[in-house]
Amino acid sequence: MMRSFWRSVDRFSVLHFRSVIDELKQIKVVNMRNRELVLDLLQSVVEIITYGDKHDPSILECFMDRQVVAEFVRMLDIGENSRIEAPLLQYLSIMIQNMDNEHAIYYCFSNGYINSIILHPYELDGGDLAPYYVSFLRAVSGKINRDTLCLLVNVHGDAVVSFPLYTEALRFAHHEEKMIQTAVRTIVLNIYNVSDEMIYKFIMTPPVSDYFSVMVGRLREMCILLDAFLHEKGDMDTQKRRNGLILESDKIIDELYYLKDILSVDEPRLNQLVTENLLNGLVFPVLFSLPASMNNNGSDLSAITSLYILSRLLQVVGGRSMINNVAGVILYHFLNLNARTLSEGNASDSSNEVKPFSKCLNEVAKIISYAPESKGDGNINGNYLDSLLEDFRTRVNISCLNGDICPKRQGILAFVFSEDQCLLLASTFLLLILAESKDLDSLLAPMIRLYQTQDAMTNETSTSKSLDASIFGGFMPEILNALLKVLAFQESHSTEMLWHAGWCLQKLLNFCREGLDDDNLLLFNTAYDHSHVHFLKELDGVWFDHIPDIVRNEWSSCTKVLEQSSQYKDPIFMLELVLPQQSTNGQTSSCFAWQKTVDAVKAFILHFQLKTFIFERELAENPLIAISSNDSGVICSSHVSSASFGSNVSLESGIPCTIAFSNAEIRDVYVVPMVHKNTGKLLLTEKHPFRSRHGVVIAIAPLAGLCSFASLSVSQPTIDKDHPSWLHLRVREFNPKLYATKAKGDHFSMPDHFVDGRWTLGFPDAKACKDAHLAILREITKQRSAVEATLAPLLNYDLGLAEENREK
Repeated sequence: MMRSFWRSVDRFSVLHFRSVIDELKQIKVVNMRNRELVLDLLQSVVEIITYGDKHDPSILECFMDRQVVAEFVRMLDIGENSRIEAPLLQYLSIMIQNMDNEHAIYYCFSNGYINSIILHPYELDGGDLAPYYVSFLRAVSGKINRDTLCLLVNVHGDAVVSFPLYTEALRFAHHEEKMIQTAVRTIVLNIYNVSDEMIYKFIMTPPVSDYFSVMVGRLREMCILLDAFLHEKGDMDTQKRRNGLILESDKIIDELYYLKDILSVDEPRLNQLVTENLLNGLVFPVLFSLPASMNNNGSDLSAITSLYILSRLLQVVGGRSMINNVAGVILYHFLNLNARTLSEGNASDSSNEVKPFSKCLNEVAKIISYAPESKGDGNINGNYLDSLLEDFRTRVNISCLNGDICPKRQGILAFVFSEDQCLLLASTFLLLILAESKDLDSLLAPMIRLYQTQDAMTNETSTSKSLDASIFGGFMPEILNALLKVLAFQESHSTEMLWHAGWCLQKLLNFCREGLDDDNLLLFNTAYDHSHVHFLKELDGVWFDHIPDIVRNEWSSCTKVLEQSSQYKDPIFMLELVLPQQSTNGQTSSCFAWQKTVDAVKAFILHFQLKTFIFERELAENPLIAISSNDSGVICSSHVSSASFGSNVSLESGIPCTIAFSNAEIRDVYVVPMVHKNTGKLLLTEKHPFRSRHGVVIAIAPLAGLCSFASLSVSQPTIDKDHPSWLHLRVREFNPKLYATKAKGDHFSMPDHFVDGRWTLGFPDAKACKDAHLAILREITKQRSAVEATLAPLLNYDLGLAEENREK
């Protein structure tokens, strides 16, 4: 009987649930004295409902019969500054998120309970309530469907007059916290995916529809901020500026992906509205201001930033409408030139169906004006388009001396043939995106095509005229020449610019059946010879032992870059190329020598791959791929690599000398140069106290990194002129592995100031010093020969390609 008296109450029973509800209903006011009690009751309610949704339908029946959601609304109304809103919204969010029963969800959304909670007068300015409020809205949006959505709107007649879930969420659309922005976007997309005609009409009617124009306006402001950051004058470190550009561009990309998500909703009217706002608010202003931006005259954005934004837009948003609108404006003046040329050249050819220039332009205008039936100030109509095109035409046309229009200085070609290599690469990249798009209109595609269509290949005459009438077909030699000049004058360009120029060149050559003409081939061979000379020069530098590993690592990177599609190539390179190269400030430390070696190897690999593609129409496999990395200077199982600080080594080849470390007395040591395959080390040892023919290692230096104090250009120690018994060694201290790890993880930049080690070894006399010098040089030469042997497959392959070139 006592056991029955003390029997515990099942906290997930209907009986306990009713007692909790009754206790909650007895609350008349919520203040700081009973706040914790109320929150405990609300928490119990949520826990029991969540359990009942999964295991006990009777709990859900009680939940609906007793109007529990109404109690949540009542607790908000009688709160009296009890700060109960945040935990209450959190409990509601948890309850709704875990609720799967359709009848329970329908009950929650009915009777205006949810709208009452949404429209409660919260103090959302400041504090931490906003995240809980938006999280609640997201939980509600996650459960809506076409049947329940109608419970959340207020209708008058046949029109929706209010939709609190949507309009209140939009208040936080541009909140400073990224988490809240993301939640709002989730809410908006959830609503768009289940909305019906009445709700879409509400969404697309002002002032609610202003959300889209404001969003595009903010996107344009982001573009202006990006451009201002790019051209900001100051002493900011290049890497810090690059990191800032990536951060600012990521914000723009995030906005574009959100727009793409909206356009992916299967609702044509919504797509049209978003596209119109995007075109009117961003795309057309950028496109039509390009001529002014090239000269920094009357444009909010520089030319390079405009080209970047357009490229990103086509990659991320894409779509037939966007592709053709951008292509229609970009190719407008080329169509002008092409139509006039064809009309003049074939005026007497009645069989040639050449459309009049005006008709061609009208057809392009129809492509650009994708919604001619639309009306309203925010839509694109004929008068609006005509005024923009007329202004665009007057800005771009540049007359030659004889009064004619220079074809190479019109429209996009003004950027392609610009003396600014950054504009050349950026504009070519944009054209390649358009050329490789499958969404181009049939009128625009022939003007930019890179290859022959199957239909055109059946008619040689029409094919020739079609290709000649395209930008790449009519100006291919000139465009290739402009890209080759970037490669030929590689000393004045960064390695990144060379790689991007190589990518553009390889893309064009891939569709150019004729290949390079004689002049361009000579220009390329000149560029290749320069890269080859710089590559061989690095074999005399202080990092020659790492060259095989650099070749292996960068070969795959180069191949990946060259094979990359224009759709997936990151156009951020356009902005990075504008940044000034990081100055060495006269530094000659090993870290800058390392970067110089890497750049030389990367440039040679690029030219090697391009040369192979030019003559064999395919990229070459890495000739060093079959050689184990154990033969390099990084990993080796021999006794050379096993020598470490404190280890015992034989002194048979040791040379006695003295050395004075900083703040220490002069010490008698032995210097031991050791080489095995590509690995070389210079050991400093002290005589072992018990083993007379052995020494204990006290310092280690890479043999290949030894050089004079004055220069790092040649791996060679030097004898002091005033003290012929002194041997000066500059020791490599920079660690490429550590730099690569930091650069990959933290956008680490090359250090502004790096100090290498300096050793001065003293010998008994000048002859002993000279003998030690020669002994070290012999070992360095032996190591260099081993490295050259490792690179032999690459150099021999290169020689074979050169001989094949001469035969051709």
